[in-house]
Amino acid sequence: MAIGSPAGRRRSHGRAGAGSGRSAAASGRPVTGSSRSVAGRGRLAGLGVLRHGSRPANTLWLPITAAVGVLLLLLWYAMSQSPDGDAESAAPVASALGEAGSPGAAAPSAMPTVPPPPSNGCDTGRSLPAGVTTETIPVSGADRQYVLAVPQGGGAGSPLPLVLNLHDQAQSAPELEQYTQMTDGGTRAGYAVVSPVGAAGRWNFTRSAEVGPDDVLFVGAVLNDLTARMCLDPQRVFLSGFSDGADMALGLACALPDRFAAIVTVASSRLPDDCPAPRASLLELHGTEDPVAPWDGGGPPRAAPYAGLVAQPVESRTDRYARGLGCGGEHKVSRDFTNVIRTAWTSCPQGRDVGVLAMQGGGHTWPGGADRPELGRTVPNLSATVVAMAFFAGHPADGRTVTGGSGSGGGGSSGGASGGSGGAPQPTGTGPAQPPAAPGTPGAPPAPSAPPGGTSEPTPGASTSPTPVAPATTPAPPAGTTPAGQGADGDT
Repeated sequence: MAIGSPAGRRRSHGRAGAGSGRSAAASGRPVTGSSRSVAGRGRLAGLGVLRHGSRPANTLWLPITAAVGVLLLLLWYAMSQSPDGDAESAAPVASALGEAGSPGAAAPSAMPTVPPPPSNGCDTGRSLPAGVTTETIPVSGADRQYVLAVPQGGGAGSPLPLVLNLHDQAQSAPELEQYTQMTDGGTRAGYAVVSPVGAAGRWNFTRSAEVGPDDVLFVGAVLNDLTARMCLDPQRVFLSGFSDGADMALGLACALPDRFAAIVTVASSRLPDDCPAPRASLLELHGTEDPVAPWDGGGPPRAAPYAGLVAQPVESRTDRYARGLGCGGEHKVSRDFTNVIRTAWTSCPQGRDVGVLAMQGGGHTWPGGADRPELGRTVPNLSATVVAMAFFAGHPADGRTVTGGSGSGGGGSSGGASGGSGGAPQPTGTGPAQPPAAPGTPGAPPAPSAPPGGTSEPTPGASTSPTPVAPATTPAPPAGTTPAGQGADGDT
């Protein structure tokens, strides 16, 4: 536009004002002359008083009238510059006031606030039947969907743990389940599992209007909807996600720190810059040869609406999360399997854990999932789903551990794993006879980091962490529970 900057507009108004002032002086000579003559007569009157002692006439109103006349001229000029009452074109004075400390332009609007949780279904006696359903809720005037799987045996009065599993960009909920098997593994272990659906198949983990609606508000609305309609354990709400879904999970852990106990992310790329005080335990699984979100950061540029975003280095952003959580800056590195190296941050408060499992040679893939050669190698002998369920079992928000075997549907852990700190479970599939230590407690001397490497065999040891690294198996259901109903093709 040819309007120019506010400063430029102020300068142009000033020049015009000066010219008009001169014109006004030229056209208003009688007024100006009268002012000078009045002042002269005043001085003469003063002299007369001194000389003759006579009382002068009251001429104070004359300079006041002249000043009012000048003000009227200035007001007329200002109004003539904005005949339509346009505040922007008649704003030199307002701009000056704004520069002097007036608010001026409106501040950016704050992000929507997620309402507090409603009354829990455990208190109101509400529950949902077992099975898989697609639910629709209104959020900011738009209908949003999520897929819910409720396990058998989770009736009213039996608080259920909940896992939210977040898909990658352009990945549907059935495709996510086919790839991760999180719904199958979670319901077998007695968890309700939710797969929210991103608008246009993507997640607004940047919380930018250019990307889409506010997904923090959406996921908060999902949690509140489920809290009101079923009996959930608020201390056992967990997050998992793959790729962009993992980035969204990290954003949720930062934006809603009181709502999640632990998160497991696979192939994430970014932690929000503003994440001062997360509270959830974190475990990241990441391939050292990830071509999309490289271990050391960078990678190929992203297209709109994420243009300009690049992956952050895995270890530095995880360290930033750990420090925000209150863990010590020290971390230890050990080898779990030939192709898995674990980095664990120590001295975390209240039994929380932060760790990274580096999949040696792994790509932008879900460990234990179907091969995706276009995204790199998939580690076959480690199941991210089994690891996630074991991590969740050992990290409720209140420090309790989930020991499995409960017929209520809410107390199981994956694969028969003990969620307590006494030891790691024995594997039921291929792998070492005794699993190595979990992210919280290294079982071998520290090794080089970023990215971890080497080919030596692990040094097994007794685990004192509730986070076993389990080989690829399907979690066995606890006694009294069966998986939720599924379609013929296995999709949920």
